[in-house]
Amino acid sequence: MTAQRFGEFLRDRGVLTDGDVEAILEAQARTNVWFGTLAYLLDYLDLEQVGEVLADQKESGRRFGEIAVSMGYMTPEEVARVLDVQEKKRVRFGELAVAMGAVNRENLGLLLAEFAAGACGEGSGEYGAGSGHQGR
Repeated sequence: MTAQRFGEFLRDRGVLTDGDVEAILEAQARTNVWFGTLAYLLDYLDLEQVGEVLADQKESGRRFGEIAVSMGYMTPEEVARVLDVQEKKRVRFGELAVAMGAVNRENLGLLLAEFAAGACGEGSGEYGAGSGHQGR
């Protein structure tokens, strides 16, 4: 069974339309920093290395950090650091839904609790869309 994402949950509940979900996901993609960008900004990779890793990723579909380690460009500790920074800086789907006026803050808390309860009961779910994507 595929884990339902929070945006899908809100759409299925009639809280958001397909257009709302799409707009929030687009904002999230523009807002969140990609792994390669952070690795470059933290001086773990130069631009040429980022390009080489991206080219491999396009072909192989593997995660950016995994490729960078296999190419000898980064250590596992550096990958962990980038992932930590990426997680701390990530803008969550629900936060964007509130910021864009699609959901009010009070309802967000109730909806998250309901989503989490359903996710725990079904053994699935994540908070927000696009989480865990090392290659972004």
